[in-house]
Amino acid sequence: MSSLFIVGNGFDIAHGIPTKYSDFRTFIIKNYPDALKYRDEIISLLDYKYINEKEFAAEILLSTMDKVGGENWNNFEEALAYIDFSNKLPRPNHKEDETEEEDNILMKDYLLYMDILTSGFIQCTKYWQDFFQLWIREVQIQIKLDTYARKENLRKIFNEPDMLYFTFNYTKTLEKLYRIKGVTHIHNYVGQQLVFGHGQDDVMYGEDEIDLMLGSSFLDDMVLKFRKDTDFPLIKHKKFFKKLSYDINKVYSYGFSYGDVDSVYIKRIIKSIAPDAVWNFTTFEANDSADLDIKKNKLRDWGFNGILIYMKVDFYYVGNIVTK
Repeated sequence: MSSLFIVGNGFDIAHGIPTKYSDFRTFIIKNYPDALKYRDEIISLLDYKYINEKEFAAEILLSTMDKVGGENWNNFEEALAYIDFSNKLPRPNHKEDETEEEDNILMKDYLLYMDILTSGFIQCTKYWQDFFQLWIREVQIQIKLDTYARKENLRKIFNEPDMLYFTFNYTKTLEKLYRIKGVTHIHNYVGQQLVFGHGQDDVMYGEDEIDLMLGSSFLDDMVLKFRKDTDFPLIKHKKFFKKLSYDINKVYSYGFSYGDVDSVYIKRIIKSIAPDAVWNFTTFEANDSADLDIKKNKLRDWGFNGILIYMKVDFYYVGNIVTK
């Protein structure tokens, strides 16, 4: 029999590694301090040509982050489906006494400007990727310097035979702190194209005044650009998923938030392991009964029929059953 160890961002946080949502926000403000001041400011037609594209991307990102409900990364990813671009868009400069010809000229200039502005929205995905890369690279350097303590009770689990490792993190904490090899980074790691985004297939931005002027599908198309690609990771890491079998009768979950966008991976895992497997949470997770209930219910909805338990001593001693 063998085991599977699933890692989320809470694993890094438990080791003191600064990968919280707030840490990334601090990084953005440190590098683009004006983004905090101008995050919700409408861009004028006259000033747009003077705006740095990275500053613009930072403003949109910070505005989105500060409107997210919840502290987990999955809350941010879900919010990417509902980015409010309209707060950056100026209205057409109509005048009460203008002629039809003047109105047409103003509208033509406005639409040309909007075409340029939308290219800035498109660039956001590229620059946000750059921001993530730079931030994670800084964090990874600290991990390589071996400045974080290992947990001895985890070492005992990691000594179990035939353990597989599956992480949603971009950092190489398992590799650097615990010298573990063969970790599957489903969303890649620093130095690779990082995978992030929402999981909505049919996002409709709405039909307000600006949306209608730009064409009803423009903002919908823009939001869809922030959709997470979960198909390619399944193909890229097919060797890992082929290793999953009914021999796996234990799953350890550490710091994973169970966001809906990532359910495709968990469902695949559930289908592949022993039907009566034991799914282990940490004591930290068990202490938040409301959050634990959400995770339990999601696992049940995603097809898990085994036993749900948590560990009394962080992550080693098998304690109370928490199944419904």
